[in-house]
Amino acid sequence: MATFFVLPPRERIEQALAEFIDRVLPGLNAPPAVCESLLAALELEANRPDDVYFVHREELTGMTDLATDLMVGFGAEAGDTIHEIHSTAAGHTAAVRRSAVPASMSETPVVR
Repeated sequence: MATFFVLPPRERIEQALAEFIDRVLPGLNAPPAVCESLLAALELEANRPDDVYFVHREELTGMTDLATDLMVGFGAEAGDTIHEIHSTAAGHTAAVRRSAVPASMSETPVVR
């Protein structure tokens, strides 16, 4: 079984990283390239284990429900776990909604 983490748009995560850097290292403004590189490194590390995938909100079509979007665009299959992470205000814990791809969905998945 695969696990999909559906993340907020990259831009929002990069903004949150810049805010974090500003809080822990006051006065050191992190250029956007630093936040982009940090996010890319985190994604690379997170995607290392088999069957764990990061998908940013802007990568989904949004034309159907989340499970169908993941099946068509990313090869999700019945029983795969979905962790949908929602943006929050700075300094607050992100809201997470957990679900699974229903067994009743039968779509030819795209190869992962």
